[in-house]
Amino acid sequence: MPSSSKDLSSKGKKRKSLPSGADSQPTPSDVKVVVSDPSSSAGPVFANFPSVRPSKNTSYTVYTRDPGSSSSVNDQHTLLVGETEDVEFFSTNQLEKREGDGSECQYVAALYDPSTQTLHIQNPTPLYLMAHRAKRLKLAASVKKSEMDSRAEYKARRNDLGEVFGTRKAKSQIRAEERNRVDVGAMQGVKGHLMEAIPKTAMLEEAPPGPSELIPTPNLETSQPDEVYPRESLILSDEWSAISVSELLKATDDKERVALLPYRRSRWIEAKMRSIINGPPAVRKANLKYIYYLAALLHFQDQAGWIGKTPSTEIASKFRGVPPQVLNGMLSRFAEGSGKKYTVTEKMRTKLFAYICTLYLLLDGWTVEVGKVAKELSLTDAKVINMYKSLGCQVEIPTPAEREKLGLSMSEAQKARRAVLKAPVKFPKTKMRGPAKRQNV
Repeated sequence: MPSSSKDLSSKGKKRKSLPSGADSQPTPSDVKVVVSDPSSSAGPVFANFPSVRPSKNTSYTVYTRDPGSSSSVNDQHTLLVGETEDVEFFSTNQLEKREGDGSECQYVAALYDPSTQTLHIQNPTPLYLMAHRAKRLKLAASVKKSEMDSRAEYKARRNDLGEVFGTRKAKSQIRAEERNRVDVGAMQGVKGHLMEAIPKTAMLEEAPPGPSELIPTPNLETSQPDEVYPRESLILSDEWSAISVSELLKATDDKERVALLPYRRSRWIEAKMRSIINGPPAVRKANLKYIYYLAALLHFQDQAGWIGKTPSTEIASKFRGVPPQVLNGMLSRFAEGSGKKYTVTEKMRTKLFAYICTLYLLLDGWTVEVGKVAKELSLTDAKVINMYKSLGCQVEIPTPAEREKLGLSMSEAQKARRAVLKAPVKFPKTKMRGPAKRQNV
C-alpha cells in the first residue's frame, strides 16, 4: 500500500502562498471602477426569452423610433430584433413603453478587464422581453393576403366590364352585390359592444319565463292557489259593484235563473248555479257574480263577429240586461276601437279565451276538467290544455287509485284530464318556431 501512504503524506504538507503577480487575485483596493456616461448609442442590453431560447450564435440589432434623439437608449423607444433561419425574435415592451412590462425595474451591466484591473459599469441598460414567430407562418399570411387582393382586383375588373357590356340582368346583379357587401372594417368598433351584451342576453335567457300579456295579471309571490288570480285582475271594482244577483237569488228553479243570464246555452253554468244555491251562504253571492260575468263573456264571444260590423251606439241592443259598466269594460278590454266601431281581433279573441278559462277554473275550485270546458266552448281538448298551461296550470290524469275508484280505463282517464293550478305559479317556456320548410312541387 505505498501509494496510499504517499498520498497521506502529501496531504499533510502545507501549501505555499503564491507570489504576487499577474496570477494573483486583486483586492478591492486594487480594482478601478469606471462608470460610463449615458449614451444615445446602443451598448450591451438585457433580453428575457420566456418561451423559446435561441442559439448563442444569433445576432441582434437595436432599432430606435427616435434616430435623432440625444437621450439615453434606456429612455428611447427601441426595438430589439434577431433572427435565425426559421424563427424571428423581437421585443414587445420597449417600443411602446407600456407600464408593467419590465418598466418598473432597471438593470446595470458591468464588465471587468483583468489586464488593467478595471470594472466598467454601463449606464442603466434596457431590458427587452422577447417574443417569437415562425417565418413560414408570416409568409403564408402574406401569400393569403396577396391572393385575396388579386381576387378582389379581378372581381372589380369583371364588374367594370359587366357595367359596360353586360346585360340588364347582369348589371342589376352587380348593383345588388355592391349594396349587400359587408364592410368588415366598419364593424370592428361594434365587436366590443356585442361582447358586452352577450352576458346580459345569457342572463335574460336563464331567467324563468314570465306570464303572457294576454292572461289576467297573476300574483307571482303567493303560495295559495286562490290568490294567484285575484278578483281585481279579472273584474274591475266598478263592474263588480254594478253586477246585481238579487234576482238570481229569488229565482225558484234552474230555468228561471238561466233566463236571467246574458248567455243561456251553457249546461255547465246551469249545473254550477244549482250547486252554488245549495252551497255555503258565505260565498253564494260572490260566486253568482262570477257566474254572471262568465255568462257575459261567453255572450261577448258569441257576438264577436257581429260587433265588428255594428256601430258602437247599437252594440248595447245585443246585450240587454248587461250593466253599462260591464259592457264598456268588455269592449275596452277585449276589442280594439277603430273610428265609430269596435273590432275583436284574433289577439283579443285569445285574451277573451284566457279570461273565460280562468273563470271556469275559479268556479271549479282551481281544478277543472279539461274535456268539459272544451265541450262547452266547442274546441279541441288540445287547445284548451294549451291555454291552461299558459295560465300556469298543470294538466294531470287521474291517479291509479282514482281510476280504480271511478272505474275508468286508461283511455277514459285520458279524457278525464284536469287542469290544476298550483302556487307559486310557474309558466311554460315560449317555443321558438324555425322558418317554414319549402315544399318541392
